[in-house]
Amino acid sequence: MRNLKILILFSLLSVSCLAVANHQQLVDSLKTQLEHSDDSLKIKILLQLSWEYRNFNPELSLQYGLEAINLADKYKDYEGCANAHSFVGVAYRILGNYSEAIDHYFTGLDIANRHGIKEQEGYAYINLANLHVYQGHYTKANENLSKALVIANETNNQSMLAYVFANFGRAKLLNNELDSALWFFGKALDIRKQINQLPQQAVCYKYMADIYFLKGNFRLASENYNRSLEVVNKENDIDLYANILLKMSLIELKKNNLNTSLKYATKGKAIGQEIGARLIIRDASEILAELYMLQGDYKKASNYLQSVIQYNDTLFGQQLAEKLFFLEYQLENEIKESRIEVLNRDNTINELKLSRAKNSIITLSIIISLIGILFVFTLFLLHYRHTKSILLEKQNIEINSQRLSIEQKNRNLEDAYLVIEGYVGKITDSIRYAEQIQKTILPSLSIFRSFFSDAFCFYKPKDFVSGDFFWISNQHDNLIFAVGDCTGHGVPGAFMSIIGIDLLNQAVNQKQIQEPSQVLEFINNELPNKLKQESNEIVLKDSIDIAVCSINRQKNQLIYSGALIPFSLVRNQNLVYIKPNYSSIGSPTKHSVKSFTQHVIEVEAGDWIYLYSDGFMDQIGGDKKKKYMRSQFQKTLITLSQFDGNVQLSELSNVFSQWKGTNEQIDDVIVLGTKV
Repeated sequence: MRNLKILILFSLLSVSCLAVANHQQLVDSLKTQLEHSDDSLKIKILLQLSWEYRNFNPELSLQYGLEAINLADKYKDYEGCANAHSFVGVAYRILGNYSEAIDHYFTGLDIANRHGIKEQEGYAYINLANLHVYQGHYTKANENLSKALVIANETNNQSMLAYVFANFGRAKLLNNELDSALWFFGKALDIRKQINQLPQQAVCYKYMADIYFLKGNFRLASENYNRSLEVVNKENDIDLYANILLKMSLIELKKNNLNTSLKYATKGKAIGQEIGARLIIRDASEILAELYMLQGDYKKASNYLQSVIQYNDTLFGQQLAEKLFFLEYQLENEIKESRIEVLNRDNTINELKLSRAKNSIITLSIIISLIGILFVFTLFLLHYRHTKSILLEKQNIEINSQRLSIEQKNRNLEDAYLVIEGYVGKITDSIRYAEQIQKTILPSLSIFRSFFSDAFCFYKPKDFVSGDFFWISNQHDNLIFAVGDCTGHGVPGAFMSIIGIDLLNQAVNQKQIQEPSQVLEFINNELPNKLKQESNEIVLKDSIDIAVCSINRQKNQLIYSGALIPFSLVRNQNLVYIKPNYSSIGSPTKHSVKSFTQHVIEVEAGDWIYLYSDGFMDQIGGDKKKKYMRSQFQKTLITLSQFDGNVQLSELSNVFSQWKGTNEQIDDVIVLGTKV
């Protein structure tokens, strides 16, 4: 077993040497192009050289990056300039000069903001979040990552989205929230597998291995470090390669395999010295000091401890403290098809050729047979030609008459289609205008945010306009708000929602009714009157599911009453669920209730309150084409309650779209969330 580990280490060293040779060919080619290119092309080449050298020679990477900044400034290439500042920041970070790294990250963000370069703006927020993570400022880190998450979703940039999830994981890892960190790295890994980002997959495997190492599960840690080694780009990601070697050294140290641990640590330190990465040298020296102390060589152990102290002084003498070993990697490499895949493709092509040849023979035989049958049939027709000529002429006249009739009908259908198309366009325009009107009727979330610390509303009509709605009224120390779900959707549901909003305004703003149960009783009594004509016949039998809440800002007390819409509160990852009355507002008499139950809840700072219709839970989707269901929806709310409103809104939209897939949306959807 010991010899096998040494052989594996030797193989890794050989592969690393080959990767360095390939990388040298690439940079030599870029340098040749640089000498024979104009200034505008030089900017791109300088950026690539800066990125390629960041791990092998950070000083040279810095030189190329600064030269790219000067050229980009000269030619007003704002995107290239923002990109160059980002690369220079990475080079300074690898060299341990975090103060200069911060300056360039902020400069790149400023350029991206001023010139609307969304992609660079998103990556700048990620870089700043990393710096906050290094300082232990997790709230600031999450704020920057939330901004990057919004940009990633707006631009549909899956690579950036994976970076955001990975950095959420880093923040959780350094805050010792190991299970949450593992979940975020798993999300990042899934995306990177979908878009075939092999080097970035290596980063995810490495961090997942770190988590298992901290949990004491050395078997899973070793498996994930080995997976990272399988996909790591040893040509461009040599600092990641060195870091994995150091982690494997620690595992061998835990297993008391001191010689193998020493080989891994020595190789990691040599790579760190080669690229000038002080953090890697410091960590390798710390491991070597412990190894030599266990072996009784206290002189070497003392020398390495002195080296650790010196590197700590240079690395952590500034305000930033690097707690992880490197930033996320931004290279995208496409996977080349293997020889086996090429052979399989060739075999498939040959099989298709053989199949086509067989089909051609069969087709030719059928054609020859048809020609023979046609020949015999022609002789038969010639034999009866004279006797049948008059009959054929009559048939031709009848066919021509039918053809003219069909052509006339087709013209009539085309005219009718044009008329219908015109009406459809007018109806669609009217509905879209109605959609804008309905949006103006709905209240602004700013009223919520003036009363609560955070708020969001996931609002997704099925057909332009919606039967779902929310409503707010500020009554001095009380804020009264409601969420409603009218029977039906589209235009009929939208009309019902306007009636519901009107009745709420009458009850609270005109009648000054403050108790939620009394508001429901008022609407229940008045809705049938709204739906009647002059006669006593009820022409509409629609109803409204609704929940009404009143919260007192002084007492921190919330009162809830609901008709088929429940109340949910999440506090410290625990769900409080209150059932509503099982009767809609305005339902037939035999199903209605005369009074509604009222619940009083003591709320605390940090509580998330949710009111929602059944549209999300009833949506058909997933692999088995089933409903999303209430239990799964409640788990989603519990998971998302740890984030701010913008992140929850974005994630709810993503979850709903992924669950629905290509299925039709079956109902209007509304989810209202507020944070005390």
